Amino acid sequence: MLQTDNMSTLVAEVKRLVSNDRGSKLKQEMQTGINYYEGKHDIANYRLFYFNNEGEIVEEKHRSNTRIAHQYFTELVDQKVQYLLSNPIEVTTEQTGLQEYLDEYINEDFQLMLQELVEGASQKSYEYAFWKIDTDNRLRFKTADALKIIPIYDEFYNIDQIIYYYDDQIVKDNKQKTVTKIQLWTKEEVFYFVQEDGQAVKLDNSAEYNPKPHLLAQKGEDKFGKGYGRVPFICLQNNRSKTNDLQPIKDLIDDYDMMACALSNNLIDFDHPIYAVRGYEGDNLSTLVTNLKTKKTVGVGENGGIDVITTNIPVEARRTKLEIDKEAIYKFGMGFDSSQTGDGNITNVVIKSRYSLLDLKCNKIEVRLRAVIKEMLQLIVENINELHGKDYDASKVEVAITRDVMANKADNATIAKTEAETNQVLINNIMTAAPRLDDRTVLELLAGILEVDPGEVEKALEEQGYQTDFNQFTEVTGDEAEQIPTGNREPVAESGQSNGQTTL
Repeated sequence: MLQTDNMSTLVAEVKRLVSNDRGSKLKQEMQTGINYYEGKHDIANYRLFYFNNEGEIVEEKHRSNTRIAHQYFTELVDQKVQYLLSNPIEVTTEQTGLQEYLDEYINEDFQLMLQELVEGASQKSYEYAFWKIDTDNRLRFKTADALKIIPIYDEFYNIDQIIYYYDDQIVKDNKQKTVTKIQLWTKEEVFYFVQEDGQAVKLDNSAEYNPKPHLLAQKGEDKFGKGYGRVPFICLQNNRSKTNDLQPIKDLIDDYDMMACALSNNLIDFDHPIYAVRGYEGDNLSTLVTNLKTKKTVGVGENGGIDVITTNIPVEARRTKLEIDKEAIYKFGMGFDSSQTGDGNITNVVIKSRYSLLDLKCNKIEVRLRAVIKEMLQLIVENINELHGKDYDASKVEVAITRDVMANKADNATIAKTEAETNQVLINNIMTAAPRLDDRTVLELLAGILEVDPGEVEKALEEQGYQTDFNQFTEVTGDEAEQIPTGNREPVAESGQSNGQTTL
């Protein structure tokens, strides 16, 4: 942890940390991950050399040197991000009134920030989310480039301070200079430093307040500030070992680029036959080549002739190697190869098996992402409580992350039909045995098949009263009328002449 009470020591330590960070192996690997995601592969720097007649190594500039980047890493990262977060996360709670407040924070900007967070962690091994309180006292989140961040930990390996730096180009005294802006974030304030063209680091005198509290407010002519009590950065790690998704497959992608580009170079360089001319007595070689291209004929001496030599390019061998590399890239990159066709029988089981590696990769990052979201929700709920005078509990907020997988609709329909037919057979069996069972047992068996709560069904049946239409008249004749007790008869109006029939 940097001590801020001695400014000269602090400035020297900040300069040392920034200088060491620029050349660190971790930041170099981060930059490589960014480059490969943007299609800037090592193949772009590939050069050809040969030994000349003097035994010197000379760069070959006349042969074909195709340099095409095959962006498998870009596809794998986008697969991971979109498969995990293509559906917006759902944040729900049963606390009265809190859901409406949460919806104001968990909006499209928040969803975009999460996608950028996972994308950055996949490229660089980890990424940061930065949060601040705006002028409306609302909490806002945005991603912070991990390539420009130096975390400083305490004795419990918690982030205690953060150094954030970036380079800017300015014109000073008619000369373009590189200016490095450096910020040191503590739990209460932020220090601003500046460095020009790699020279000494010094405090930035252009800052109105240095150091500056996290929150600065003005009441009348008085200005006051306070700190958040924590560093406003949240880290999402891609994995425990702090490696990006490129590391397991970089060599495979480089090999694929090399094989594919070499095949292109062979096809360009050897797309025409080589002519071996014997006894040629023409003017010069240029005339020979011109005659072959235009007249398709050439004159030779008495004992001369032309041998046509063709080169066999190992296309099949290279194609096989490319297929092996491609399969390995998707396997060790834990992605979904959409070009797979199989035998044409694409059932849901087959689809699920093809997504299995991608599911495993997303499971690993989802656990860490949930922890980050929970930390964000804690900050959001604290902000809501402070703004509205509430006492909501962030631990009672649920987060749902739903992934979409392609499915075979015909297969789904067949499965649904089979389940319905099976349930019908079970229901018929229960109803056949119902006369020998008590009502509660029958109810529980049926509720289990129909996936309803037997207690709720029983309660609904008890509340349902017996209904009848008292305006409906029933005519009873003969001896049936004598069997009806007098006390159960309803009064009726007489109609017509009595003929031995009683009307109820």
